[in-house]
Amino acid sequence: MDSPAMEELSFGDDRRTAGFWTPARRRPLVTVLVVVLLAGLGIAAWGFYEHLRRPLPPPVTSAPRTGRLWVVLCADGPDEYAPNCLHGAATADDKRKIEAVLRSLPEIRDFSFESKERAYERFRKSAGEDPAGLEFVRKTRVDEMPESYHGALGPGEWEAIRLRIGDLSGVFATEIYGDSLWRGVADIGIPLCPEIGSDYPRCRGRERVSEEEKTAVLDRVRDLDGVKAVYFEDAAHALANRRRIFWQSEGEDVDVRALPEAFYVAFDRPPAKAEMEKILGRMPGVADVVSVS
Repeated sequence: MDSPAMEELSFGDDRRTAGFWTPARRRPLVTVLVVVLLAGLGIAAWGFYEHLRRPLPPPVTSAPRTGRLWVVLCADGPDEYAPNCLHGAATADDKRKIEAVLRSLPEIRDFSFESKERAYERFRKSAGEDPAGLEFVRKTRVDEMPESYHGALGPGEWEAIRLRIGDLSGVFATEIYGDSLWRGVADIGIPLCPEIGSDYPRCRGRERVSEEEKTAVLDRVRDLDGVKAVYFEDAAHALANRRRIFWQSEGEDVDVRALPEAFYVAFDRPPAKAEMEKILGRMPGVADVVSVS
């Protein structure tokens, strides 16, 4: 036989609960349940929205090793510190021989010649809005800029290529850099002020970028037109990328405090660097705005 307590807990007799489930009592309870449900959905929707706005981690890529070649030619006047420049600037015959070697090396996919005028223009743009850089550009003449060749490299024995070209008459220096891990992934990079920011004029005399500044930069990037994806690079990935670009081995000492975290942005159509510089370059915590290509 059921005890009174059991009868009170039983769900089998509607007559015992009919009084509680009157319309007058049902409506407030339903209202509370709806409010709780909507509040829960609101929190979930906001959390999902925030999740979508978070930057992506760097993609895992297995791209073949590619890079860039820079062959700097001898400038006017002899240079006692450069054996190939003892007779002054590279001659037309020197250039023909250099170009013949560049064409003969299968690792060099393509190359182009850069004049003094074009070199000066690139040099001027690289100064950005840094007062010290602009002052240095102002004091530099066009005829002081070196002529050079720029080329794209595929996989191969890069050190052998560097030595082969470096021995040619008229060559002042040969530099080779590996492509960034971000090449082909993003269009614009936004380095943020590191703990030690002396390499970035905008970061001198201040602390590393704050979380609030990161959020402000990310929100501004998200508001730009044509954004396909936003990635975030931490110091560990920045170190791996630096080693790829400069051929640094695992054992070489690099102070990670000087390596900036960064946002990398992919667009539907790559924007002009100058435009991005104008929009993002003056934001607190931003060290620089760079074109990945």
